[in-house]
Amino acid sequence: MARDYTKYQVDGMDGVFGKGKLVLAVVQDYCSKNECTFDELKAAFPDEAQGGNTGVFGTLLEAQEIAKKRARHYVNDKIILKDAIIVVSNQWGDNLPLFIEKAEEVGYTISSEDSSNSGESDSENENNSDTKHYTYIKTFHNENSGEDYKLCESIVAQTNGEYILSFHLDNDGDGVIDTYKFYDIKTKVTGVNGSAWDFQEFTDENDEWTDHGSIEDFGYNSNEISETLYNMKLEFVKTYLNEKSQDDLLYSAAVPFDKRDILKKEIEHDGNLVFEDGDKNILPDVNTTA
Repeated sequence: MARDYTKYQVDGMDGVFGKGKLVLAVVQDYCSKNECTFDELKAAFPDEAQGGNTGVFGTLLEAQEIAKKRARHYVNDKIILKDAIIVVSNQWGDNLPLFIEKAEEVGYTISSEDSSNSGESDSENENNSDTKHYTYIKTFHNENSGEDYKLCESIVAQTNGEYILSFHLDNDGDGVIDTYKFYDIKTKVTGVNGSAWDFQEFTDENDEWTDHGSIEDFGYNSNEISETLYNMKLEFVKTYLNEKSQDDLLYSAAVPFDKRDILKKEIEHDGNLVFEDGDKNILPDVNTTA
């Protein structure tokens, strides 16, 4: 499958933008040209334009509270309104057209710049025979015959020997939280993000913040890594989870009943069933489960 490296341009604004940075740039531009309140900005870019549980933006305090579990906003890019300090969501992917529609309603003209490598299949890293993979799925035990096995947690990881990428789903009681991780093997620095795009914050072995501001700072192609992570998620959902997960992953993630044979009893956790495939040793300590 060819990669989607689509970038976006906005009439009257310099530069090209990835998905998340497009939203950030438009909201910043709108606020610079309109002295609006929180509610007025919400009217221009309502929560529905993000399609998820973060909205297009939220207050800085709300974002900091959410970040105690998972960072889901560009907290380093604060925007000061007349009555609030806000930060923009970094949760963008297939929901981007919802935002573009609202942006165009308030006067922006946005065009896509398709830079996909149509003549190539997946990246060299994915097709390279040296790439190692690991998949782990833990489900709650299903006592009701015929029902799907609700996801407890999962890890999908791969490494090319230079860095490790992983996609995680963890049940928080209401549904699952999706997390994306980048780990640079040479520096032992980790990036954790609530989206496959626009990593901005990184920590070292001692869980101290580093000076890195993007994956490019490590000498890698950010778009390529983000698309790899996104496709890892898509392939995982398609291969292992039920049809509902494809439309409502965060609240419907489950292994279908007809795939129950892949699940085995896990001795360490009574009542849970697991599936494991690949080389677990590729995971750094920061990515292993308890």
